[in-house]
Parts: sequence; structure tokens; C-alpha cells
Amino acid sequence: MKRAVLYSVVLLGLSILLVQCVATQQDVEYTNVKVREMDSKVDDINKDIEDLKKQTVQSVQARQAETGDRLDYQQSEILRLQGEIEENNFLMRQVQEENRELKKLLLTRMDSSEQSRSEEINRLNERLALTDEQLLKAMERVGYAESEIMAIKEARSQEASQRAMEAAQRAREAERKARMSAEQEVRKPPRQIEPDAYKIDVSSQNITESSPDEKEAEKVEPTIEVKTAAPPPPPPSPPSPPSPPAVANSYGQGMSLFKQKKYRDAYNSFAEYLVKNPSGSKAVDARYYGAESLYGDKDYELAILEYQKVIVEHSKHELAPRALYRQGLSFEKIGDPETARIVYNKLVDTYPKSKEVSSARTRLESLKR
Repeated sequence: MKRAVLYSVVLLGLSILLVQCVATQQDVEYTNVKVREMDSKVDDINKDIEDLKKQTVQSVQARQAETGDRLDYQQSEILRLQGEIEENNFLMRQVQEENRELKKLLLTRMDSSEQSRSEEINRLNERLALTDEQLLKAMERVGYAESEIMAIKEARSQEASQRAMEAAQRAREAERKARMSAEQEVRKPPRQIEPDAYKIDVSSQNITESSPDEKEAEKVEPTIEVKTAAPPPPPPSPPSPPSPPAVANSYGQGMSLFKQKKYRDAYNSFAEYLVKNPSGSKAVDARYYGAESLYGDKDYELAILEYQKVIVEHSKHELAPRALYRQGLSFEKIGDPETARIVYNKLVDTYPKSKEVSSARTRLESLKR
């Protein structure tokens, strides 16, 4: 069909040429040559078309086979994916069931933990109540110790005043006795001159020796020499009051006694200094070392009270954190570790930059064991 079309086209072209001009023999031959060339080209084209048809059919068949293989592979992949999807669904159902179990377990544990937390909170509240009670007891002991100290100080003051009054009374009594003795010496009559142990015979005017009986009487009453009356002695001066005890009444002497480990005397010395200089430059040091003296004397309860005065009255002083730490040690000494723990925590919270914080934390760690 294609060939006929080509022939018709060629003939049409030739007819057009023949109409337009007179064809010569050479032109005809040339035209025949061209026609043959066109025929050969048409044959070549037909061969090419046949080859193309064959190649197209083979490629199509190959592609169809490849496509079939791909479809089979895709179907196998689809089946595999479906199996995996089903497996994943199964695993998801298992995970959901496990999640439900875990939720139930978590809820149960949360309830138990909430209950345990509430119990722990109750225990902590009870411990806080006990701690508050112990703190109140400690404060009561501190107040009791303070009252005892005041009573001791008052008793000592009364005792000292009583001793002074007794010494003054003894001095006045001695002076009165001395004056009475001097007055008696002045008022006493002069002694008479006794004669010698000889008897005078007035009639004969001779001196005769006394008889033996008279001699015996003379032995009983010896002669006394008459002396001129001496002036009465001056009344004795009243005795000086008793010297104060060896306890020093100044800060420096108190420190000297403290270094010598004479703690009770050192405390009395610091107390005397505070009575005379309640606002002196060494008042805080005297109060602190007075407490240290009581601690060294193992009077821990009174030491707690004295440390408390340093803490409350001089909270800004550098000795306040040291007094807190020593107060905690004193509570440990009297067998009250809970109150000691409270004191150490107060030291850590109130004076976090002080040197005693590390020691307080060490004591807290030891109290936890």
C-alpha cells in the first residue's frame, strides 16, 4: 500500500513535469534512474519497517515478560508485606495488652507509693512533733538552767554579803572588846607595897627574923614590886576583812585561769567581769569563754544556757556560729542527739559561710549512722 502511494506520488510528479515541459530522452533515463533509486529506497524502507516490527514485537514480548516478572515480584512483596502487617498487628495487640497490664501495675504502684508517701509524711510529722517537743523540753531545760544560774548567782551574792557582814561584825566586836579592856586597865586601882619578910620589935627597936610559920605564909603570898602605872595600850585595829578568793575578777585573769584548766574559777572570773562590765569590749568573749569554762568543767546544761546567750544576744558576732557548734556538742554530751541535729542544721542554714559549717556537717553525718 505504501508502495502504491509512492508510485502515485512519483507519477504525479512526472506528469507535472511532462505537462510543463517537453521531456527529452536523457531526462527520461534520468527519471528512470531516479525511479529505480526511489524503488530501492522504498524496498530499504520496507525492510526497515519489517525489522522494526520484529524488534518491536520482541521488545514488547520482553517487556511483557519483564512486566510479568515484576508483577509476580510485586505480588510476592505484597503478600510478604501483608504477612508483616498481620504480624505487626498481632504485636500491636500484644503491646496494647502489655500496656494495659503495665498501666494497671503502675496504677497499683502509684496507689501504694502514694500510700507509702502519706505514711512517710505522717511519720515525718510525728518526728517533727517529737522534735518540737524535744525542743520545748530543751528550752525548758535551758530556762530551768537559767533560773538555776540566777539562783546560784543570787546565793553567791547573798553569801558574799553575809560574809562581809559577819566580818564587819567581828571587827566591831573585836574593837569593842579592845576598848573595854583598855578602859578596865585605866580604872584598875594601884597595887599596895607589901613589907619585907621581917618583923619589927618596937619595944626593943631590934629587927628579928620571922618565925617558921610566918615564913611559910610569906611563901604563899610573894612580894610584888610596885611599878609606875603605864599608859593604857591603844585599842587594836579591827581585823581586815577576809581576802577575796583566788578567783580573778578581770577578763585577763579569767583567760589565764582558763588556760590553766581551772574552769570553775575561770567561769567565776568571767561572771565577775560581766557583772562589772556588762557592755565592755570583752563582754561577748567573756560570755563565750564562760560557757567554754562550764563545758570544760563538764557542766553541759549550764554551758548550753551560756552559749544560748551568745547566740541570741550577739547573733552578728563572729563567736555566734562557734557558740552554736559548741552548743550542739553539749546536747550530744547530755544524750540529746535530736536537739544537737537541730542546732547543727541551724548553724548550716544561718551561717553557711562560717568555718564551723564543715564540722557541723561532719557531726550530722555521724549522727545519721
